[in-house]
Amino acid sequence: MTTKNIYLPIKTSIANVKEVAKDVKLFSLSVPDDFTYQAGQFVMVSVMGAGEIPISITSTPGKSAYLELCIRAVGHVSAALNSHKSGDTVWVRGPYGKPFPINSRQDTLFICGGIGIVPLRPLINLMLNERTAAGGKRTMTVLYGSRTPAEVLFMDEVAAWQEQGANIVMTVDTCNIDSWKGCTGLVTDHFGQTMVEFKDSTAYICGPYVMIQAAMRDLSLMGMPDDHIITTLEAHMKCGVGKCGHCFCGGKLICEEGPVFSFEEIKKYNIKPGRDSLE
Repeated sequence: MTTKNIYLPIKTSIANVKEVAKDVKLFSLSVPDDFTYQAGQFVMVSVMGAGEIPISITSTPGKSAYLELCIRAVGHVSAALNSHKSGDTVWVRGPYGKPFPINSRQDTLFICGGIGIVPLRPLINLMLNERTAAGGKRTMTVLYGSRTPAEVLFMDEVAAWQEQGANIVMTVDTCNIDSWKGCTGLVTDHFGQTMVEFKDSTAYICGPYVMIQAAMRDLSLMGMPDDHIITTLEAHMKCGVGKCGHCFCGGKLICEEGPVFSFEEIKKYNIKPGRDSLE
């Protein structure tokens, strides 16, 4: 049996590219059949001549034909990636990191801020499918905040989640169009619409770290157990395998011992990532 080399990238071909918002593209990559992953994990993606960055996996394990990555052009490498087209080659190594723990025995609250919906998307799909198969006995709420309506990602899928029985609460910071039917304000302003019993629920959170901090604090104050408040933290990871120490924080290597942590762990180890978002 051949042992997988965790440092060795594999060559992938871009099967499809879709622009989902300004400067944000969804890439579908053809990968080998034995490339397996779980919701919450990430890969290191490299472009020859540009560099390598960590990207969250947004495809649904066992359900997607391709490895899907949603990339916002915010730096040198991500801009180089977003210039690629169908048929081009990128290199991928991984998957790395700790996946989301799945608790389907309780009501579930997903809190997404901006591009933070990307790593939560596969988890929402998995848990909605599981909920449907079990007869839909537990409440699921997706609370999704963006800066403007134009920056909302995966709107068609959000509508499909609602059709599957999820309670959808959408909010934007500012809005100047009459067609917007959602809320305005911060995501934490709308916890009253989430339809979950906080003391008997699990929350999954991803977004800018300032939003994560506020959401974790408020949920804890409303009675949700700290070990049921789950987030995925982003850091400027370089190696992805716990060797370089670039993402070391609070005694933890975020790439290896995360990026998924509970609020209980974050408080215990005083984990405070230095960056809100990836390259």
